[in-house]
Amino acid sequence: MDWKQIANEPWIWICGAVLAVIALYQCTYFMIRALNIMKRYGLQKSDITSIIRGATITSFGPVMSEIFIMIALVVALSAGLAWQREGAAVGSVFTELVQASNAAAGAGQEFGGKNFDMTGFANVIFVMNVSCIGWLIAAGFFTRYLGTARQKIAGGDTRWLSILTVCATLGVFGYWASSSLAKGGGIMVSVIAGGALAMFFFLLADWIKRPHLKEWALGFAMFGGMIIGKLYAG
Repeated sequence: MDWKQIANEPWIWICGAVLAVIALYQCTYFMIRALNIMKRYGLQKSDITSIIRGATITSFGPVMSEIFIMIALVVALSAGLAWQREGAAVGSVFTELVQASNAAAGAGQEFGGKNFDMTGFANVIFVMNVSCIGWLIAAGFFTRYLGTARQKIAGGDTRWLSILTVCATLGVFGYWASSSLAKGGGIMVSVIAGGALAMFFFLLADWIKRPHLKEWALGFAMFGGMIIGKLYAG
């Protein structure tokens, strides 16, 4: 049986729908609680409307960027499994791409490539699910202690903690990008173009004083890089 057939089985779509319904329930529950608290503390209807409008506008950027990156996951992994993974916002879509790519490489295959078969697919599913276990355990048992741990790690210096976070992020994603750069050709051009576009959008956001544009940067840079790489490769 082909791995794409399994990835698009009806039960996969049903599981994704169940998770999506649970997520929608949680969002609705907390939104209602928040509205009740705002009313209890005397906020006027006009103020509440303004807050909701601002939150909606602010969320539009991250949502659209997630959709852009989600398309790449759909193309490489199939629509059914992508829906099941992200129907309840299972982590970051970009992180899912990184995990899937590394899992396929561990099986000696290219994620979404011609040699990607049932073995690679099984490895991707295993790694993506195991990676979420750590998040769930950390969130369930250690969330209440994270604030204290953060203060001890930073030693009262929040700037140092910010630098440490940025360095760790650059190391992880820099390693992933360098493996694509080493392949040369259109893939290399896509990585370089994507990085240049991301920097451009970040600088543009500061220049025109529209910080929310930064939330779109990853999606725009990713698709722009792919288009430029494709044009280069012919």
